[in-house]
Parts: sequence; structure tokens; C-alpha cells
Amino acid sequence: MPKNSLQQKTTFNLNLSLSLKNSIELLAMPYDDLLIEINNALEENIVLTENTEKISEYPSTYEKINENDFVKLEYKESLFSNLENQLLYLGLTNEQLNIAHIMVENLTEVGFLEVSIKTIMHIYLRKHPNSQINTQQCDAVKEKMQTNLEPFGIASFNTQDFLLLQVSHSKDIADRSTVIQLLSDGIDINQVTTTQKYNFLDAIKLLPKTPVDNLDNIQNSYMRPDISIEKIEGNWHINLKKLPTIAVNKEYLSLRNQIPDKTLFNEHLVAARGLIGFLSYRNQYLQQITKALIAKQPQALIEGLECLLPLTQKQLALELGIGESTLSRLIKNKYMETPIGTIKIQDLFSANVGNHASKSIQYRIIQIIQNENVALSDQRICDLLTQDEIVICRRTITKYRKKLNIPSARHRKLFNMKFRK
Repeated sequence: MPKNSLQQKTTFNLNLSLSLKNSIELLAMPYDDLLIEINNALEENIVLTENTEKISEYPSTYEKINENDFVKLEYKESLFSNLENQLLYLGLTNEQLNIAHIMVENLTEVGFLEVSIKTIMHIYLRKHPNSQINTQQCDAVKEKMQTNLEPFGIASFNTQDFLLLQVSHSKDIADRSTVIQLLSDGIDINQVTTTQKYNFLDAIKLLPKTPVDNLDNIQNSYMRPDISIEKIEGNWHINLKKLPTIAVNKEYLSLRNQIPDKTLFNEHLVAARGLIGFLSYRNQYLQQITKALIAKQPQALIEGLECLLPLTQKQLALELGIGESTLSRLIKNKYMETPIGTIKIQDLFSANVGNHASKSIQYRIIQIIQNENVALSDQRICDLLTQDEIVICRRTITKYRKKLNIPSARHRKLFNMKFRK
């Protein structure tokens, strides 16, 4: 049966039009968010319908496997969508809400804010040139997000900042003031008594080290893959997670000539065809990108990301004949299930440092620190990498360590714990 009459839809604000802005947003959407968009389109667009038959006009280019595993109309929100929804109920002003949105856009997968408060302020002022805000206002929004959103501590700068926040809000920690001073570098560990030292270690031992550690099944709930690949008998198999198959409602299309004013009908028809075409384009290029990455990074996909080879998005975009910005949006916020686990597609790209991929060096740094018996200085890590014929300077080690949110040797020794990625 046709959906509600066109007359009942005259007040509908068409938000499905595939304008350039909306196309860019759709390209960057992970599976769960795109599924929401498609379900909304099926609900609101009068000429769009779900079709279980194969549509020859807009063929799908991806292979289909075990539909019970992939066809699910229910969804779980991504971490970032979940945070965006929570912000609406935080009682923020429009100005504060815009600042908070910028912070969410600059969070890492584990919930740390990867840019400074000053940078957040500059981004806001670029987007709102007629506004006047300061770092104190941005800091106030950050503090509100840290203590009122789930997971607790979201938008902390790093592990040290996150631990300090947790200790500050806990009343059950012995000698809390000393623990806070140690975490904030107010005093040195050698200046406290043995009892205070053990109180400190006991306090931080059981605390989560990143905000997402507070979430159960973070891998399954918030990082569900858009693509899965597996190697069977020497051959790679690629599967894109299945989305609802959509088509133009033929019954409504046949009524077109009977409608006096076709303006609204045509708007919905253009939006429907645009969405169908977009999904075909997305599936086609995601599969092409995946095939290319398998050819470029076979060892990394089997043995681990420490085996990455240098490969930039620009290089792959040129080979595939698409724009670098288009490729970047296609892989943004998307995950791939591989023989080495679920990874971000972006993790398979890396600039080069000499003859090595910079990300492979970063993973090597993680391995060294995970296996250290005593906390190693950046210079010592540099020396170990040089022994493996990886030419790199100490300053670059420090840069990578900070990027990975790994505490310095002094703090690793202080915490008396191995870094866990």
C-alpha cells in the first residue's frame, strides 16, 4: 500500500536531499549511523521502499554471506553518536553546545581529547567569527562533559588527567590528598612514606586507564566493523556488512501523472534515487579500497600492524582514480574485521620514516614498553630501535609516545605498571 498521501506530507522538511554537504556526511558515516539514515529515509521519503529483490538498475557489488550475521535492522549507536545525543540533555547553551560538538569531533577512540583547549577555542572562532569566547569557557564545557556524560571522564587529555579526575571525585581513597599531589606532579614519589606510596599504588591499580574502559564490550558495541576479510585456502574473501536494499516505490511512481503539483513528489524522487545511487557507489569503492589494501599490506593483515609498509591515502587514491578527500571520507570512522582482530581502516595507512612505516615504528614502541622490566627512557628506546636498523631520533620517539598517550618513563616507574594500549 502507498504511504500517507502527498497532501499530508506538504509540511515535511525534506532532509534527505543529497546535496554536496549531505553526500560528504554520508560518505564518512560508519555502518550504524548510515543504517539510521536509511531507516529514517524509508520512514520519511514517500517514494522510497525496502526491496528484497535484486535491483538491476543499481546492482550491489559486494558478496553476500550468512545473512543472519549481517542483516540486522536494529542498531547500537556509535560512541560518538551516543555522546552527541547525551549533549542535548546536558542543559548547555547554544554556544556551549557548539563547543562540546567540537570536542566530540576531536576525541580519540578511547575517549581522550587529542587537541588543546586553545585549539578548541580557535576552531570555534573559525566557525563562528562573530563570537567571542575564551579558554575558560571551553574549559568549563570540558569539565561538564567529563563529569556528566557516560562514560565518565570523557574528554580527559590523557591517562594521568583521567586518573586525577577519578581520584578527585572518589571519597573512598586512602590519603587522597597525597595521591592527588603525586598524580599532579606536586610532589615526588621519593618524598612520601612507604605507606603513602602503597596507598597511591593501591588507589590507581584498579582504576580504569581510559574513559572507554568504563564501558562493557566496547569492541562489540562501539567499534562494529563495516567490512570483514578472511583468508581461506590462500584466497582472501571480502564481505561488506549488509544494509537494507532500497528502491523507488513503483506503485507511487505510477501515480506521478495524476498529481497536479509534482514539486514535493519530484523532490522525494530525486532524494530517493540519489540515496540509492550513493549506496551503490559506497559499496563499490569500499570493496575496491579493501582489495587494494589486501594487495598492499598482506603481511600486516596476517602478522600485525607492526609489519605495516609505507602507504599514504594519496598514493592509493591515485591508483584507484578517486580524489584523496573522497577516499579519506570513505574510510573515516570505519572498522575492518581481519585475521589480526578488528582495526580501523585508517590504521592500514602510514607515512614513511626512512624505509619504515611510521605506524609500524609506533607499534614497535608499544611492544618495547609492554615488555620492559624497568621503565625505559626515550633515548634507550631509540637505541633499541637503532639496533633493529630503524633509524630514528629520540625527539621522534617522544613525539610518538605522547601521541599514543603513553606516560613518560618517570610516570611509568611511578605507577609501577606496564602500559596497556
